[in-house]
Amino acid sequence: MFIKFLRCMCIVGALISANSYAAEKVIEDYEIKGISGDLENNVALYLKQLIGEKPTRTLRRYAQKQVQNSIKALGYYSPTVEVEYDKDDSELIVKVERGPATRIEAISITLNGEGKNDTQLQALIKNTSLKQGDVLNHGRYDSAHKKIESMLLELGYFDAKWPARKLEVSVQKNSAVITFVINTGVRYQFGNIEIASNTPAEKYIRSLAPFTQGQPYKSTYIADYNLDLSSTPYFASVRVYADIAARKNSQVPIKVDVLPKPANSYEVGGGYSTDLGPKIRFKWSKPWITEDGHYLETNLNVAQKQQDISMAYTIPVDDPNDDLWRFSVGYKLEDELTNDTYSEILTGQLQRQWLTENKWVRTAFLRRDQETYRIGDEPEESTEMLMPGISYARKKSKGGTTPYWGEQWLISAEFGLDDVLSSTNLVRVQMQHAWLRTYLDKHLVFLKANVGAMLVDDLENVPYSLRFYAGGDQSVRGFAYQSISPENDDGDLIGGKYLLTSTIEYNYQFAQNWRAALFVDGGTATNDFSDDFEVGAGFGFRYLTPVGPVRIDHAWGLTKESKSTRLSITIGPEI
Repeated sequence: MFIKFLRCMCIVGALISANSYAAEKVIEDYEIKGISGDLENNVALYLKQLIGEKPTRTLRRYAQKQVQNSIKALGYYSPTVEVEYDKDDSELIVKVERGPATRIEAISITLNGEGKNDTQLQALIKNTSLKQGDVLNHGRYDSAHKKIESMLLELGYFDAKWPARKLEVSVQKNSAVITFVINTGVRYQFGNIEIASNTPAEKYIRSLAPFTQGQPYKSTYIADYNLDLSSTPYFASVRVYADIAARKNSQVPIKVDVLPKPANSYEVGGGYSTDLGPKIRFKWSKPWITEDGHYLETNLNVAQKQQDISMAYTIPVDDPNDDLWRFSVGYKLEDELTNDTYSEILTGQLQRQWLTENKWVRTAFLRRDQETYRIGDEPEESTEMLMPGISYARKKSKGGTTPYWGEQWLISAEFGLDDVLSSTNLVRVQMQHAWLRTYLDKHLVFLKANVGAMLVDDLENVPYSLRFYAGGDQSVRGFAYQSISPENDDGDLIGGKYLLTSTIEYNYQFAQNWRAALFVDGGTATNDFSDDFEVGAGFGFRYLTPVGPVRIDHAWGLTKESKSTRLSITIGPEI
């Protein structure tokens, strides 16, 4: 009797153990059979959510229904789906026969109201991703609806209604009919600009508006207006928005909320670059000196081998960002920034800056430089230059401090005459261009070129700061700062009349805040193009921060005899 009892207990224990073991099992993987491409990817999105769940009958029925829905979303309304577990109950096996495709038989999109003849709405509808004869795709259907809604708001059709938005599917005929009927209502116009608080900058707030009252509304003008006001020196924060709730008489008022900067504003910062080492920065600005918005800005930068201080007084004309006069003075000291060199320069400059019709920032200037420098064991030299000149600059980028698209140009020309307060006759021109694009979200390509030339009889009479050098973190990586240059008989780097540098860089974003980089730099500074074209190459990493990427690069000077490497660290965006 006792032996029978023990046997029963053993059987019960074995059953409990088996059940406990089964209860601990979870789905670890899945396999999809019978479909590929977008269908497989869409099914996988649902199945991934089941990893870690217990393999029950209820879950199997749920998985079957979800797989059917994911296939229907891509236009296959009669699929055959089988779901089973493998022998260990750890893998979900899904077998699919997709069945016939449901195709779009007809599309009807009707605009009523003022928007009926709107060319931008018509172009959007014409180029919609919904096409007659295509396999029905619910994602494209929803996307087309959202794009039309977004465009209606962007263009100011705030009263738009949708009397009909239908997707009719016939499973028997494997066809679908899409119907959109949109009553756009009126297109609102820009109304009056309403400034929330009293500010002496009201004149510029109104003059910077890229629209006029009565002009057809477009939301991109609001974004541009917000950006332009934020770029002025007067405000700590800016908010511009259309007060849609207060719209009337076919106009919508534009509200502007600004928080003025204090009478005296101070900033302290720091940074690091391999060329200059650690550095600190101090900035003092006085954003509103007169009733006309004159403002003062001073900057002090201190690094181990370079120090500079500058002060600029700016007088706006119509636009405090791009239409102005500016007078600036500065002092800069470089000691042993490159081997055996010393330079100090005192500068005064008068500028007239304004924006061209093509959105180039044009700056005409007259600069006075007094410079004292020493190269190697040569005696100390003193020079003076009075140089009128002009520059054109344009920058376009997307992505803020971490741009994913951008283009930048800087073109300048200046000259000096030895009969007019200058040490030598000199004509100097330079062009810099940078280009940035991102493909498939993760692949970034960055190109850069810098070309310069001087027309001068004797380079020895040219101030050190005006000569061309290459090499360094922002030039040819793998080479020390300004180490690419013609040499004199003593081997000192004396700079050149001509400059040519270029960069090709590829970034791959492998994590949310990380990119890996590969790059090749090349360039030369020369007097007659007999000097070697130096090449550096390497790899690096980019850590994306709110103030821009922290760029860490390890580069080889491929054309150096030593083939030595250099580590460079810089902070800030490529453009």
